Amino acid sequence: MKKLLAMILAFTLGLTLLGCGATTTMFTTTASETTENTTSTEAVEPLSVMTPAGAPALAQLYIQNSDRYNVDVVVGPDPLIAALLSGSHDFVFAPTNVGAKLYTTGIDYQFLAAVTFGNYYLVSNQEDDFTIASLEGKEIIVFGQNATSDIILQYILEENGVNATLTYVDSVTTANSTYIADDTKIILTAEPSLSVLENAVPGFQYIDLQEEYSAITGSSSYPQAGVFGKTTLTDDQIEQFLADLEASINLVNDDVPAAIVLATEFEYGFSSAVLTTAIPNCHLDYVSALDVKTDLEAYFNIILDMNGVLIGGALPVNDFYYSED
Repeated sequence: MKKLLAMILAFTLGLTLLGCGATTTMFTTTASETTENTTSTEAVEPLSVMTPAGAPALAQLYIQNSDRYNVDVVVGPDPLIAALLSGSHDFVFAPTNVGAKLYTTGIDYQFLAAVTFGNYYLVSNQEDDFTIASLEGKEIIVFGQNATSDIILQYILEENGVNATLTYVDSVTTANSTYIADDTKIILTAEPSLSVLENAVPGFQYIDLQEEYSAITGSSSYPQAGVFGKTTLTDDQIEQFLADLEASINLVNDDVPAAIVLATEFEYGFSSAVLTTAIPNCHLDYVSALDVKTDLEAYFNIILDMNGVLIGGALPVNDFYYSED
C-alpha cells in the first residue's frame, strides 16, 4: 500500500526540469519524421517556459527537448499564478480560467492557444450500470473545489437533474488514495492519475466527463488549459513557439511510444504502461486562441453562471486573445 501511494504521489507531483542551448532545432509534425534538423546559428538566449506537471507538460514534451527553450515543470497552480503576475517566464501554461481571471488584473500576457481539452473521469467499483443517472443520492469524492474539475462535474450533474453529495479533498492524489483505501467510494480523478489507478487496482468502471459535456453542449470538450505569452514578445517569437508547440502535440499524439521514451528521459515519473493509456485520455490538441474562442466562451459562460469570480466576473475582452497583426 505504501509503495502504491508513493507511486501515485510521484506521478502527481512531477519534477522541475531545465534545458538550454544555442542552436536552432526544427522538429517535424509527423510521426514518420521525428528526426530533428539542427542548423548552427548565432547564440540566442533561450525563451523561458513554465508548465504544470501532467497533461500540459506532455503537450509541450518536444518543446522541452528543443534547445530553443528553457522549461520549468512545476507542481500546482501557485507557481503559475506567481509567474503570470511577475512576468518571470516568456510562456506560461495554465488553466484557461486562471489566465482569464488574472488578465483582469493587468498581467502582461495574452492567451495564445488551448492545448488540453478535458481529462476528468468518475471512478466506481460498485455500480453494475455506472452512469450519471446512477449517481443520484450518492457521495462523490471530489478534488479541486471551485476549480475546473468541480465546475464541470457540478454542471454535468445539474444538467442531468442529478443530486449527489460532493465531498471535497485537497488533491487528486488524496482522491485516488481514498479509492485505494475503500473501493466502495466513488471518486473524481484525472489523467494521468486515472491510468496510474488503473494499473494499480484494475477492474473499476469510469465515466468520461468529456463525453458527458459533449452530449450536453454539442461541443467536443472544454478548453481546460492553454498557453499564455508575454505581450513584449515579437510576433516572430510567438509564431515560432506556436509552430513548435503544435508540432510537439502532433508528435506526442501520433507516436506515443516515442513520446514515452522522451518522457522517461526527462524523468516525468510515469511508467510506460501508464503513459500508453494516459496520453490518449489527456485529450491533447492544439487550437489557436481565435479558433477556440467560441468553445472557450461557452465554457466561461458556464463558470459565470456558477461562480463568475473564477474568471474575473465577465467574459474576457477581445485583447485577451492573441492574433498576429
